Amino acid sequence: EGKAMLLLRSVSSVARRRFAAAAVVPRALSTTTAASSEGGEKLTYRAETQSLLRIVSKALYTEREVFLRELVSNACDALEKVRMLRVAGEESGEEELRVRIKVDEAAGTLEVSDNGIGMSKAELVSNLGTIALSGSGKVREDAPAAELIGQFGVGFYSAFMVGDSVEVASVGLSGRGGRFVSSLEESYEVFDFSGPRGTTVTVRLKEDAKAEFCDLEKIRAIVSKYSKFARFPITVGETAVNTEALWTKKPAEATKAEYDAFYRSVFKAWDEPAFVEHFSADAPLDIKALLFFPSFHTETMGMARLEPSVSLYCRKVLVESPCRDLVPDWMRFVKGVVDSEDLPLSISREKSQDKMLLDKLKDVLVRKTLRFLRDRLEKDRDAYLKWYDSFGAFLKEGICHDHARRQDIAKLLFFDTSKRPEEKTSLDEFVSRLAPDSSEQEEEDFIYYLQAPSRDLALASPYYEAFKKRDKECLFVYATIDDFVMSNLGEFNGRKIRPAEAFQAPPDRQEHAPATSALTEWFAQTLDDRLEACELTANLVDSPAVVADAEHAAAMRRMMLLVNQQQQPNTAPLPKQKLLLNPDHPTIQALDDLKLHNHDLAATLAHQLLDNALVAAGLMDDARLMLPRLNKLLQLAARAATAAPPQEQPETSPESLGDLPPAGAPATPPPTTANTTAS
Repeated sequence: EGKAMLLLRSVSSVARRRFAAAAVVPRALSTTTAASSEGGEKLTYRAETQSLLRIVSKALYTEREVFLRELVSNACDALEKVRMLRVAGEESGEEELRVRIKVDEAAGTLEVSDNGIGMSKAELVSNLGTIALSGSGKVREDAPAAELIGQFGVGFYSAFMVGDSVEVASVGLSGRGGRFVSSLEESYEVFDFSGPRGTTVTVRLKEDAKAEFCDLEKIRAIVSKYSKFARFPITVGETAVNTEALWTKKPAEATKAEYDAFYRSVFKAWDEPAFVEHFSADAPLDIKALLFFPSFHTETMGMARLEPSVSLYCRKVLVESPCRDLVPDWMRFVKGVVDSEDLPLSISREKSQDKMLLDKLKDVLVRKTLRFLRDRLEKDRDAYLKWYDSFGAFLKEGICHDHARRQDIAKLLFFDTSKRPEEKTSLDEFVSRLAPDSSEQEEEDFIYYLQAPSRDLALASPYYEAFKKRDKECLFVYATIDDFVMSNLGEFNGRKIRPAEAFQAPPDRQEHAPATSALTEWFAQTLDDRLEACELTANLVDSPAVVADAEHAAAMRRMMLLVNQQQQPNTAPLPKQKLLLNPDHPTIQALDDLKLHNHDLAATLAHQLLDNALVAAGLMDDARLMLPRLNKLLQLAARAATAAPPQEQPETSPESLGDLPPAGAPATPPPTTANTTAS
């Protein structure tokens, strides 16, 4: 009712007279006329106007199918003007306002007709004989509430992209009519014409356009693509091709069935949307948006990459599909439409003129989407987590690429943790279980995560032992991209995020014997080409050794491997490592003694111990390189066991393995007799 009152105030008698304006001499024409061979008038274009018309008809648009969008939009504007007059009580007709499209394959013509405002002969000369004169633009000045499409006054000339000639037969409100015929040559002709109110545009198609634009199915597809949501009914042949623009409804008025039908029809989808976001906003300009969150995507299991699927409309007419400037690439899972009546467009109406404005629109859409997903999470956690299982990788991608919004996106992430095997945990929930934050954050208060292929392997990792011993919770992450996510995130809610490899438990052991402590020096000297340092650690319980690097070497190595898989097969050599030894482990204690009796064997075991630690850290690029050494150790272990009397068969210690070449030495056949001793 409020809108109707606004229309009543807007549509004045002045506006009505503008709809049926008297003839004016177009500035773009010569005032010289001549008699037509058929009794009409022949008017001549000025030279500069003719050149401009050729540019508009041949170089303005990227796709020639756009001419249908332009002609249909003009027809809808003519219908809208009649609708406004009816609202104002200045037109009493009751016939349905509609657009009809027909083709005549034999004649090679395409016809677009409407029963809208129409034009007299003088108006045809004024509106069609003058380029860049927009009748709709004039009306919009007097009636801003009008839902008019045209802006620039050049759309009609797009018909010459596919037509040798164009004829416009029209009758205005006054009952006077005219017929305009042009082939875009030096002149055009106008004639008197009578008939019912409305306009019919007939395009005589070029030879190379007949096959494409005499095909009714092709015409339906084009009209559906650009004008599917036009306000007025459009029929191609006898088939209706447009439907209601669902986004113009209030969210409370739209039903789930309507949303599902719209989603399947517009996006050719077979699944049901998991969520639907329907909203309007008035900054930076007035927009209406309808966004869908699918329940399935093609990137699952390595299928085709998703492409952006948010289309930009202006007054229900397609401008760009998809509009890649509307949402960031990580939001390519979203499908939908965004419509604005105030969007500044390029003259071809195929792009927005204002890139900065589109950036602001993008910011609005991202903020609204993140807020919507948080709302879904709060209202229906199970439904959100079901959707997250399939689409969480897109949110993680957003953290890596969208630095300005990474903290907001991080609130939507979920992970496994060491203490809660049955449910996933958000970062907010994880932080709430940590010790209260303090001004000087200790390492114990950091968020630690452990990367592993599975939960079982995470629980078996030597890096988890320190957390298990201290009953400290740790995040478990299983995807390679999670390393990128955590390193890009850096911190969350003021808590630093660190890999489990960087965790340093406070000392809880007494001083170790000098002999055991001296083992670290021996390791550093023996593995000088592979180690930068060797120290004792209190982090380990069941494992003899781990490698550690405060600079996240393991995480960075995994990321480099992921990138190199896409770009090049070779990876940079592994840098020297820092090896941490568990002084309480039997292997370390035995090795401390073995180095005094059999240096070569001890050195080989030291190399193997380091390789085992690299495998546990995910730093071993190719574990096959250590197979010769492992096979030799197995061989010597078996010989040591069989050399002992059957009744004894004790466990074999490292000392019983005899001589073994150091790591890196070429494998040689075993000697006939092994120098082994059963311990």
